[in-house]
Amino acid sequence: MDAADRVNKPLVRAWAQWALVWLTFFPLVGVLVSIQFHNPEFLGGTSWFTFGRLRPVHTNGVIFGSFTTAFIGLLYYFLPRLCGVPLYKVEWGWGLLWMWNAFLVLGSLSLLMGYIIGIENAEFEWPLNILRYLVFLGLTIQVLGTIFRRRATRFYVSLWYALAAAIWTLLNLLIGNVLLPYGPLAGANNAAMHGLYIHYVVGLWMTPAGLATIYYFLPLAAKNALYSHKLSLLGFWTLALFYPLVGTHHYLYSPIPHWTQTVSIVHSMWMIIPVVTVIVNFFGTMLGRWGTVLGGGGGDNYAAKFLMIGVFYYLVGSVQGSIESLYRFQQLTHFNDFVIGHAHLTVFGAMILWVVGGLYYVWPRLVGRQLWSDRLASWHLWLTVTGFSAMILGLTAQGFIQGSMLENGADFVDSVKAMQPWWVARTVVGTMMDLALGFMAFNCYKTVREGVPFGVQDFEPRQSQPIAMVPGRSWLENPSTVGILAGIGFFSLAVFILGIIPWLQPATRSTTVLNAVTDLPVNVPDYTPLERRGRQIYIQDGCWHCHSQYIRPVTGESFRWGPVSQIGESAYDRPHLFSTRRIGPDLTRVGRKYGDDWHVAHLWNPSDVVYDSIMPRFPWLFETGAHEGPPQLTEDGIALVAYLQRLGTAIGDWRAGSPSTRMSGAASLPGSPQAREEVLSLGKEVYARRCAGCHGAKGDGKGPSAVFLHPKPRDFTTGVFKFRSTAGKDSLPTDADLYLTLTHGLWGTSMPSMQEISDRQRGAIVQYLKTFSDRWRKESVGIPISIPSEVPLTAASIEKGKVLFQTNCALCHGEQGQADGPLAGPGMLMDDWGEPIRPAHLSLPAGMPGGVKLGHDGSHLFQTIVGGIGGTPMPPFDGLKAEEVWDLVHYVQSLRAMAHEAELVTAGLQEQDRQAARERIWAAISGREEVRKPMTASGPAQ
Repeated sequence: MDAADRVNKPLVRAWAQWALVWLTFFPLVGVLVSIQFHNPEFLGGTSWFTFGRLRPVHTNGVIFGSFTTAFIGLLYYFLPRLCGVPLYKVEWGWGLLWMWNAFLVLGSLSLLMGYIIGIENAEFEWPLNILRYLVFLGLTIQVLGTIFRRRATRFYVSLWYALAAAIWTLLNLLIGNVLLPYGPLAGANNAAMHGLYIHYVVGLWMTPAGLATIYYFLPLAAKNALYSHKLSLLGFWTLALFYPLVGTHHYLYSPIPHWTQTVSIVHSMWMIIPVVTVIVNFFGTMLGRWGTVLGGGGGDNYAAKFLMIGVFYYLVGSVQGSIESLYRFQQLTHFNDFVIGHAHLTVFGAMILWVVGGLYYVWPRLVGRQLWSDRLASWHLWLTVTGFSAMILGLTAQGFIQGSMLENGADFVDSVKAMQPWWVARTVVGTMMDLALGFMAFNCYKTVREGVPFGVQDFEPRQSQPIAMVPGRSWLENPSTVGILAGIGFFSLAVFILGIIPWLQPATRSTTVLNAVTDLPVNVPDYTPLERRGRQIYIQDGCWHCHSQYIRPVTGESFRWGPVSQIGESAYDRPHLFSTRRIGPDLTRVGRKYGDDWHVAHLWNPSDVVYDSIMPRFPWLFETGAHEGPPQLTEDGIALVAYLQRLGTAIGDWRAGSPSTRMSGAASLPGSPQAREEVLSLGKEVYARRCAGCHGAKGDGKGPSAVFLHPKPRDFTTGVFKFRSTAGKDSLPTDADLYLTLTHGLWGTSMPSMQEISDRQRGAIVQYLKTFSDRWRKESVGIPISIPSEVPLTAASIEKGKVLFQTNCALCHGEQGQADGPLAGPGMLMDDWGEPIRPAHLSLPAGMPGGVKLGHDGSHLFQTIVGGIGGTPMPPFDGLKAEEVWDLVHYVQSLRAMAHEAELVTAGLQEQDRQAARERIWAAISGREEVRKPMTASGPAQ
């Protein structure tokens, strides 16, 4: 024990040594994560080292390992000096150190093993959370005990921040580790409370802890008194008042109540006040000392340099955070790398550099030797400034680029592809930053071994030097005021306003949604046991780090992914999975977008299905050992697919209510040889990226994913297509037919809609597809089937259609159109390629496997009945009269209408709403508003 300054230097040195270890290790994990953005197979093949497992190790490791370990060591240094007494329960420090390291090691291993709760920055399971809480509780007792036993008359600003940070974190961990995973809050309420927690980790732990550090060490390192005590007061109390209320600003446009979002925006803008006050204070403290600090060497000057570099990044990051909370700004920048840049600015640029500056000041004093190498410290500084500045500029640019691309209608996959060169650059500059931290650790090691001993024993000023003394002491500086009012009062008030009040509103706890077709309320079903298990797999494999689950009414998200999210959809989500990042597409409406087989192929090798995908493979979700056919999912994999197919389906058959499937496009191939070549070249490029994974590079239906898929991908070399508007058995489709299939997709199969890519790209694919078969060179495309005016939709028409259906269709489709006719059994029907085929189940919702592929609208059904389905046993029924075909169409539509109404009743449709629902269902199916008239269960009334 050093009797002069009351500091237990061996204890501080032990914490500082471990801080150097974690400052080197956890950022290195970040480099491994960064590599996986542009090389998704890096460290692949095992679940432990995938992006979804490594990312929480990196983020939690930097916050709680790199930063917190260093801060606790520095706190043990300046707390006794400012209070004039030894650290309270100083012997606890050794036990807390080993408990803390155990938490970091075991916690990181648990995340790698998949023991993940699914709450960002609170991913650890309860035993580790208890261990962490005990460390913070012990630390808080030490802080309180030392402060209330202090001999110093003044309660210096570093102590305000340290005391408040300890109390805030104890309370915040109860939110993140108890209330969020185990409390009554679900869905939007869970997200609102999580918004508070995740902001408090940075703003009420790292920020006050970092400010406590710089407020102590900057005056000492710069050898100048603190500029303004009054600015210290203003900065602390405005932070304590404003920051607790910014929590929801990362969930703008979400189902969280709008008024809470507004409160967060206002307080985010007000946060400029505490930021500016502390910035002015720090720059004021440097007045007259810039030349000495910038031109000088040694631990003190490098400490001041790193502290002031952190001040600059803190200013930029804080202003960026306030602006980021604005609605228009967030439309462009949310969910992309702009948010990641902001996080790095505050966490690494400010907080990490502040504790690094503190360590440069403290380490020579702990070992009694001068810093070993100014040159190595200079390399550390310039590699950090160069690498980090380049990273932030890149991430910020990426945010604007990707946001602008999406706002202007770019395909999401194209926006991800555009980020690839930037991600490579980020890996390079991130490696520079980690190398710089390694230089620091090595410099500290050599300081112990070879540093020049200090000439005098008392080489540090007394604790009063950094304090600009002012007469008297305000009640705002009282420890009790700081602890009770700022630490407990403001925190509790913010949680009540932004977390509890919204939860008390019945609308936020609703388990109902408006059905997408009828706009009438229905109940949201709870997850089945299989879906709930799949949700846990989704969490433990880190899918939520890349995929969001809420759709905003901005930047074309509803066009790209489906209807805007409703608050009741997440009623059973605990924890919520709104997410704050989109490295992959939003999955709110992914249910029934693809068949199960597509998901299986995608999990086996994503880039085989989506060429530009950066999603890793998930081989551990497949059974091992010899078996016939393609790899088979394990029970966990089956559960995951079931969960994915559930997402977004609570609002009903929304795809059936989307715009008419009768789309046209795909202009003919230009006559100019150069123009033809350009179109075919574009078509080839787009085909390779979006089609070859299933259909094969040669168009023969033998792409790498084809082994998983049923029905099998189309063999384009035959020139036979299922859906077309031309008459005759296996007739060639028109360009518009192919364009329609590309745009609409085929429901319930692995063929998705391509409406997100441009008309020009879809048209180019159409022309390129025709190069695979010589039928287009040898045959002419027939005239499209003429669709006469539809006969009136009446109950009589439906009844006539039923008779025709029993005569012509029931043998395959079954009497009720449920694909259970005598010829529908396994192996009974084969297509022209020798693959088994089942008749369509005509009453299933859009996207259900086995249902209709292009919708129930009248025009499509009319042409399908008259022209047949190419390459299948369904022949053309061109011998029927036009009115008979329309009667048959109406009956097929009635099968879906009745099934749809039954689904709504099962989902809780009120009896008084049934008539309105029936009318709206028929209006959606027929695409005609005039059918909104009194309906019976089977169709229009007479």
